[in-house]
Amino acid sequence: MILLRPAKLSDIGQIERIAHESGDLVCTLPNQREHLLNKIERSIASFEQEVWSPGQELYFFVLEESMTGQILGTGAINALAGFREPFYAFRNDILIHSSRELKIHNRIHALTLTHDLSDHSQLSSFFIVPSLKTTDYPTLITLGRLLFMSVQPQRFTNEWMAVMPGVADSKGHAPFWEHVGRKFFGIDYSQVEYYNGTRDKTFVAELMPHYPLYVPLIDGRAQEVMGQVHPDAELQFSLLTEQGFEADKYVEIFDAGPIVTASPNVLPIWRQHKEVGIKLCTTKDDFERLLIGAQTERGFCAVIANGKLTEDEVWVEASTLEQLGLNGVDDQTLSTIWCFSLPSAISK
Repeated sequence: MILLRPAKLSDIGQIERIAHESGDLVCTLPNQREHLLNKIERSIASFEQEVWSPGQELYFFVLEESMTGQILGTGAINALAGFREPFYAFRNDILIHSSRELKIHNRIHALTLTHDLSDHSQLSSFFIVPSLKTTDYPTLITLGRLLFMSVQPQRFTNEWMAVMPGVADSKGHAPFWEHVGRKFFGIDYSQVEYYNGTRDKTFVAELMPHYPLYVPLIDGRAQEVMGQVHPDAELQFSLLTEQGFEADKYVEIFDAGPIVTASPNVLPIWRQHKEVGIKLCTTKDDFERLLIGAQTERGFCAVIANGKLTEDEVWVEASTLEQLGLNGVDDQTLSTIWCFSLPSAISK
C-alpha cells in the first residue's frame, strides 16, 4: 500500500535519509536540513494557495508506505523554473561557416548558454529507493506528478521540462565537467552541483562562458557523453520519453545530461485522464492497472491500483479506498477523483 502525497514537516528525518541516499545524483535534494525544511514549508504554502497563474510555487511529494509510514521516494515540481532567477542551460545550435570563394560550407555544432527554459514548469527531485526500481512505483512518482499538473493546469505553464543527470563515475567525476566546466570554475563537479542545489544561480552568469562553445574543439570524451543519461537515471528518462517528452535541443550546463521538454497537450496523460466517480467493487473481472489521483483533505494523493474504468466511474477494491484515505464510498462527495489507464508497457 504505497501512496504519493504532499510532503509534511514531520517527514523531515526520513527526507534527510533520502537526500543522503541520493548523493550527487539529485542536486535539487541536497543533504542539508535547513534547505529541506524550507523546501517542505514552501511546498505546504504552495498547495494551500489559490493559484491562477504559475509563479514561485513548489510542490514537493513523497512516496509513502502507508502501513509503516516509511518514505521510499521523492518528486517535486517547480511551477516556473526561472521565477526568481534565470534557469540556465546549453542549447544545441548549428552555426554556418561558409566561403563562396573557396566553395566551403560547414555546419558546426555549438553549445550556447541560454535561459530559454526559464518559463517552463520543471519536474525535479526524483528519487526512489533502489529496491523499488523494478516495480511500478517509479511510474507513480513520475506520472502522479504529471497527473497533478494535468488536473491543475492553472498552476503551471504551457511548457514542461525535466533535467536528467549526465554521465559521471562512482567517484563523482563527470567527463563534460572535467573538460569544460572545470576550466571556468576550478572546482570539483560534486561541489558545483551542491552550489547549484543550494545557492542562487548568479554564480552561473558570473563564471560560465557567454560565447558559443564549438563542439569540435571540445575533448572527445566530453563530446561522447553530451546528451547521455546517467545509468541510474535511465528509468526516469524512459518514463518521461514514453509519455512524449523529447531530448533534442538542450543539455545541462555542468554534466551535459539531456533536458527533456514537452508541451502538455501532446502527452497521453493530459489528453486521456478522466474525472470520475468512485465505486466499490468486490469482483476483479476486467480489472486493469490504473493511476488514480484524488483531491482529499490531505491534498492531492495518487496510487497505482487495479480497477475497472468506465466513461464516468472507476470501480475499485476497498483497499484502494483505504490507500487514498477514503473511509467509504460516501467520501467521494468530499473528493475529486481522476484516473488514467496505464500503458501496457509500464503496467505490472
